[in-house]
Amino acid sequence: MAYNQNYPLAMTVFFFLSFLALPSTSSFLCKNSIDCQALLKFKQGITSDPDSHLQAWNETVPFCNWTGITCHQKLKNRVMAIELTEMLLQGVISPYISNLSHLNTLSLQGNSLYGGIPAAIGELSELTFMNLSRNNLGGNSLFSLQGCWSLDTLDLDNTNLSGSIPAVLGQMTNLTYLRLTGAIPSFLSNLTKLTDLGLQVNYFTGRIPKEIGALTKLEMLYLHTNLLEGSIPASISNCTALRQITLLENQITGKVPEELGAKLHNMQRLLEGEVPPELGKLKKLEILYLHSNNLMRL
Repeated sequence: MAYNQNYPLAMTVFFFLSFLALPSTSSFLCKNSIDCQALLKFKQGITSDPDSHLQAWNETVPFCNWTGITCHQKLKNRVMAIELTEMLLQGVISPYISNLSHLNTLSLQGNSLYGGIPAAIGELSELTFMNLSRNNLGGNSLFSLQGCWSLDTLDLDNTNLSGSIPAVLGQMTNLTYLRLTGAIPSFLSNLTKLTDLGLQVNYFTGRIPKEIGALTKLEMLYLHTNLLEGSIPASISNCTALRQITLLENQITGKVPEELGAKLHNMQRLLEGEVPPELGKLKKLEILYLHSNNLMRL
């Protein structure tokens, strides 16, 4: 058979056109990926993105390269982190986020998200870090967290969440960092791994539960600017790792327990209280504020 010099060129053109006719890799992955479809549903819940942070969230770009998305290093095309912080995003958190079954980090703080925490979020059993602080979230949504047993960091500070703190939170024994809004329940004593407990600038009422003394690893206790009343429980002195306590701007009465000076040797900051002689033993104390309460004078 005679050699046709145009044959190689024809074959090259054929394969090139065939390649163009195939769907793009990223489009194919997104169409057939539960994680990618869940992210697109999340984007649909965002009603305002003034700085176009989510512009690249489309099927022409591999979703593991989307802004704020980190995929698993070992599990191909599985999302492990969403980090969209301080982006002025407005909208709601889509319940489809629960389809991201390998998600371990959810950072959405510093936006203008509203609505509640979706009930389906409790299906994220691998979630270890969640920060939704400084948003406009409302309602009594903390029950939605049931099932997030792996959480070690939970920050819901400066939100509009209401209602009591559910007992299910006391079962999240891996928590080391907690920022909440609500009423201070005694079952927080179950969270024995806590090192940082921030309940400041809310409308907490009632007394400081004496059970808080069970948190022996606690280093930071922020309770300032609430409506707390009664005396400071002496059991706090059992939290021997404490370095900072803030209690100012409450309705605390009585004396600062003498035990605090005798046992809290790591204390650097005590933001309130009458000064018993025992506080002179706090050799690491750097700041002492004694205002905006009804503490007894010496």
